[in-house]
Amino acid sequence: MTVGKVQPNAPAAKKTSHQQNIGVKSAVPKAKASASAGVKAGGGLKSISLKNLAQKVQQPTNAPKQAKSEKKPEEPIDPTWNEVFSQEKLDEEWRRFTRLHDKQPRIHTIYKNHPPQLTGGSSLLIKVRNKTQEYELNKERSSILSFLRRSLKNAKIDLSFEISQEEETGERKAFTVADKYKVMSEKNPALLLMRKAFNLDLE
Repeated sequence: MTVGKVQPNAPAAKKTSHQQNIGVKSAVPKAKASASAGVKAGGGLKSISLKNLAQKVQQPTNAPKQAKSEKKPEEPIDPTWNEVFSQEKLDEEWRRFTRLHDKQPRIHTIYKNHPPQLTGGSSLLIKVRNKTQEYELNKERSSILSFLRRSLKNAKIDLSFEISQEEETGERKAFTVADKYKVMSEKNPALLLMRKAFNLDLE
């Protein structure tokens, strides 16, 4: 009995060079397409993020410019303005000027307690109690004159200051505890005796 030889597994058929070229060519367009799609996708995302970033950066800088452009410019002072005004009209405009400075407590208080007096023609006088108040008002002199000249339509308005610690009634105004005690003791000398008797201190 003759046993036939078992044939070994035949080796896989090798692809011809033509078939290999076809496979390479078909793979290249796919690789190019995927790479192109990736670049486009990446480029699209990058451009969007940069655009959004630019908008966020530009928004804060645009806001102040708009606010600044909305500010109404001041009316220029006409040197020919020379309208006559009364003390009543001056007081009205001064109260309006004082309200504009209500967020500046120190200067607001000085304005409120020391209104200008019309001394004749277009000359104004503000009486103050000390050098400090005179100094504070002198710093604001140009601002005061600018406002009053515009509001009263009189470019000839001039302003001066005078230091006066005496009120029109002739009585001194008391500010500190010592000042108050001095004024009260002048009116009632018994306070001096009481202070000495009980050895009191001023607080």
